[in-house]
This record gives sequence, C-alpha cells and structure tokens, in this order.
Amino acid sequence: VIVFVIAMLFQREDLRARFMRLVGPGQLNTATQAVDDASQRVSRYLWMQLVVNAAYGIPIGVGLYFIGVPNALLWGIMATILRFVPYVGSWIAAAFPVVLSIVIDPGWSQLLLTVGLFLVVEVVCTNIFEVMLYSGSTGISSMALLVAAVFWTWLWGVGGLVLSTPLTVCLFVVGKWVPGLR
Repeated sequence: VIVFVIAMLFQREDLRARFMRLVGPGQLNTATQAVDDASQRVSRYLWMQLVVNAAYGIPIGVGLYFIGVPNALLWGIMATILRFVPYVGSWIAAAFPVVLSIVIDPGWSQLLLTVGLFLVVEVVCTNIFEVMLYSGSTGISSMALLVAAVFWTWLWGVGGLVLSTPLTVCLFVVGKWVPGLR
C-alpha cells in the first residue's frame, strides 16, 4: 500500500490526465468539479480526524498526569498519533501507560484509573465526536464507512484500514461525477 501511494504521488499529473480522459474529452468542467469535490471531502475528513484525535489525546495526557503516570505528555501525544490507525490505534496507545501503571504502582488504583480513563475517553470520542464529525465531513453514512473499513482491511490489511475512508470518499465522488461508473 505504501509503495502504491508513493507511486501515485509521483505520477499524480499523469493520473489526473488519465482521469480527465476517462470522464470524456468534452467533460473537462465535470472532471474538474469531481476532483475538487473529492479533494474537499478528503481534506474535511482529515481535518476532522485531527480534531477528534486531539480531543482524544489531550484528555489522555492531562488525565495520566493527574493519575501520576510518568511521561504523561508523551503518552498523550502517542495517543493522538496512534489514533490515526482506525479502531485499534487507541488500544495500542493505551497498552503502554497501562503496563507502566502496573509496573510502578504496588496497588491497583493507578491501573484501574488508567484503564478507566482510556475507556471513558474512547467511548466519548467514538460515540459522540466521530459520529457527528466523520459522516458529516465525508457525506457518507457511518454504516457505509464501517463496511468500507471491513472491505479495505480485508483487501489490503492495516494499510487498507488506514486508507479506507479516503478511498471510499474518492470512489463515491467518482461514482457521482462519472456517468459511466455510476
């Protein structure tokens, strides 16, 4: 997937020209609108993903600081970055502070507070922020995004999972603007 994306980026002008030919020689205006529509939807989605991930990472960092987990700022930043991997990134980010709280605290309180913090913040971000922001920014329903995530993960693994929403948005836009692909 990484090689595929790099190859596409190096040949983006050629791919754009091929897309214009696919749409049709007399449909330059339609092709331009389709490319603009796709870029706006993907940009809005990526911006909303950054907002949601920051809304996840900041409370994690602050909460871990007050719980007493060392390097709370680092874990908050890691939570923000790892949350870009859909569905599993936040749990990977939680593993490090949870293990650290097991190691440094002789009791159970720090472990339970750390696990509780991650659970509460994950539930709030997933069920409130993501639902409101993602489907509205892409123009695709939440259920369709879940089905697309399953499909792209099956096809390309973790890389497909990361790219599932942008790829689905691009396919949606192509289907909307190119009459032959409806």
